[in-house]
Amino acid sequence: MKDRILYLIIALMLINSYCIGQPYVEKIIKKDNKAYLSISYKKDIDTVFFNAIEGFKNNLTDLEKLELIKCLLKFEGDTTIHPGMVHPLYFGDNARNNIRFSPKSKYFTIEIDALYFVNRIAYGTYTDYYSPAPVLYDNIEKVEINDCPQKVKLVFSEYKKWFDECIKMGKIPKYFPFNDGRYVWLYGKKSRFSKDGNLIE
Repeated sequence: MKDRILYLIIALMLINSYCIGQPYVEKIIKKDNKAYLSISYKKDIDTVFFNAIEGFKNNLTDLEKLELIKCLLKFEGDTTIHPGMVHPLYFGDNARNNIRFSPKSKYFTIEIDALYFVNRIAYGTYTDYYSPAPVLYDNIEKVEINDCPQKVKLVFSEYKKWFDECIKMGKIPKYFPFNDGRYVWLYGKKSRFSKDGNLIE
């Protein structure tokens, strides 16, 4: 256990020393007390913005992406309601192939938004394929769970385990693991890559 903790500390130090860019994640609160996340990464003279239509394709390294993801995982437990709609947005390369649907959820929270953007940062253009809307779903009870913070906490736990593994490997694997278990992204598809990184379809 001590070895693993030491390894994670060293890996995080390497991230901080080798990345010359600066991650930026800020919660912006509106007058109606709803909030959204402002996410960007300043690298050299360029800044990569992540929002509904930008950030799919960027020149960030995996370690730089992990810096941003580390910031996003700090929003665990933030149940502030996001002002956006829960309906899917289709801006990726696979937009024409995605299924059209209308979630039953009336809202999503900052913590769900943070996880959605982890997907966007880590998987780029595949985000619409894996998580077409900021809505989480319970495969056993067959219900959306945007209004169930305790279940969202379990999803966060899986993301944190994945993050620790990414830090340990020093990279983000192509395999998307978050639609395999009980809690998944609504209408999200299984990974297009196998665990060893080979394209399945």
